[in-house]
Amino acid sequence: ATIALRFFQTLGTLLIIGVVTGAFLLCYAVVYIQTSIMPNTYLDLSAYTLNENSVIYYTDKDTGLYKELTTLVGDTNSEWVDIEDIPEDLIDAVVAIEDKRFWTHTGAVLNMFFGMRDTFGGSTITQQLVKNVTDNDDVTVKRKVQEIFTALELEKNYKKEEILEMYLNVIYLGSNCYGVQSASQKYFGKDVSELSLAECASLAGITNNPSLYSPNASVE
Repeated sequence: ATIALRFFQTLGTLLIIGVVTGAFLLCYAVVYIQTSIMPNTYLDLSAYTLNENSVIYYTDKDTGLYKELTTLVGDTNSEWVDIEDIPEDLIDAVVAIEDKRFWTHTGAVLNMFFGMRDTFGGSTITQQLVKNVTDNDDVTVKRKVQEIFTALELEKNYKKEEILEMYLNVIYLGSNCYGVQSASQKYFGKDVSELSLAECASLAGITNNPSLYSPNASVE
């Protein structure tokens, strides 16, 4: 009986120590997030500008109308396109591949902390947008935590359509193409609004591995 009593006393002591330690770590985490993470979570998407291509026009002598002469590609091949001009097939394909619950979640997932692999994938479209816009891809826990809380804040300040529109205009799609419009012109020779269902599927599939799945991969 004495041995059993000592066992349960020791077990109880260890349990109390564990609870106190857990509470201390939780309080530390809360304070850390409030002081080091939250002050840096605001992201103004309007402050982000694309390094867009420049189009040169000339005046047609016969009609007097302006016609496109050539396009000067910047350091990165990018051209803004409004979400209204992006085919629904392409939007659906990208969401299905990158973030199936994009329209319903709050911006971020906690897979990295709980080891879940089949929830949303590695990160949401919103988290990927944060990484692309900030150019911060450090492989650290602090960077990941910052990304998660920035994504949560982003979804409070912007509509899903605005987030998706920016994402589709900055995502890298191989061959120095950033955004679906420049990629559509590069691979298919047409505006993204003119893509067929098959072309939309092909373009969306590039996101998994641009160097491997781009239509020009075999010749790059």
